[in-house]
Amino acid sequence: MKSYAYALIVLMAFLSVSSAQLPESSPEDRALLVGQAENLFKSLVPAVEKAALGTVEVRVWRKRVGYGTVVATGKVLTKWSEVRRDIRSLSCRTGAGKWLSAEVSGVYPDADLAILDVEGLQAEPVRFGDEGTLKLGSFLALSRPDGQAAAMGVVSVLPRSLRSSDRAFLGVVMDLEFKGPGVLVRRVEPDTGAALSGLREGDVILRVTDQEVNGSFELATLLQRLEPGQKVEILFKRSGRQEAVNVELGGRPRAPRIPYNRMEQMNSMGGHRYNDVKDGFRNVIQSDMQLNPEDCGAPVVDLDGQLVGVAIARAGRIKSFIIPASMIMELLSTKPVKPQAEPGNVDGVRRQPGFENEDPFEMMRRKMEEMRRLMEEMEEKED
Repeated sequence: MKSYAYALIVLMAFLSVSSAQLPESSPEDRALLVGQAENLFKSLVPAVEKAALGTVEVRVWRKRVGYGTVVATGKVLTKWSEVRRDIRSLSCRTGAGKWLSAEVSGVYPDADLAILDVEGLQAEPVRFGDEGTLKLGSFLALSRPDGQAAAMGVVSVLPRSLRSSDRAFLGVVMDLEFKGPGVLVRRVEPDTGAALSGLREGDVILRVTDQEVNGSFELATLLQRLEPGQKVEILFKRSGRQEAVNVELGGRPRAPRIPYNRMEQMNSMGGHRYNDVKDGFRNVIQSDMQLNPEDCGAPVVDLDGQLVGVAIARAGRIKSFIIPASMIMELLSTKPVKPQAEPGNVDGVRRQPGFENEDPFEMMRRKMEEMRRLMEEMEEKED
């Protein structure tokens, strides 16, 4: 398997170089790239073929709304917000093309996952691996019931919580216009770790623990990997002098919901489709894998074929989320809740999907980053 993985990496590198060198306007060159892409996906078959035996299509009135991962005899795990549209008309289709009726027996609302009981399903349950072996840049592939790869990508962010309340909160408002180096503090929130440590307006944060920070996005990303209550050393510059201070991070406070319909329209520019429920998960791996919304629920493997998680959401042009294998096993060890069939009501509480208790500044930062990437994509197309 290791020699296969090495060959795949070489092929991917060749494909990247070729696509960078060939002009987009030539039909011959485009055909060449398409052929290379087909070869690339064929080379992924050895990695996904085992997981594919435990993968099914999930359909509502014969329209595929997702994939499902077989987690026990006759039981399939899939994305709840996609199948809840009509839980009375669910069915699953195996890789052999056999249609079987399905029924929702339970829901894990915090993870947007549902358990389906599928009568007559003979598929062998999958075996989950250890996502702890993943590193930034590790290659991933999405399994399909027919033994092919539905999508591929790399790990872009290691497992973290997307819940605001689970994220470390320093307590500073950053100056987004500051060019660096470092991050300029525009305001310090009272009664926060930053305020208690003595950080002030005008300080320039240079390093957190042993990692240098050279921009607001980099600092925010670093804080996402830390936990409330964790103590960190911050190196900062004040009046030309460098100083260090120890800060105990707090939890991000609850924030009021803000309108987002307009931002969602902007996020959908360019023809990309995203899942309705795509945020607020307790533990996810982020990848640049370009899923279709109806690809969620499928097992995700590494190049050795180890099942490292289940695809849960397409959230941006180059941002998809995967629930890690350890989290899936933890969920399956608990009892799911009874399903609520009412549209827009995952767990009995009406809410706007994906924006529960999200900090307004965090939402603004995230949307600004998505808009920046969208503008880059549009400029590339114009060139």
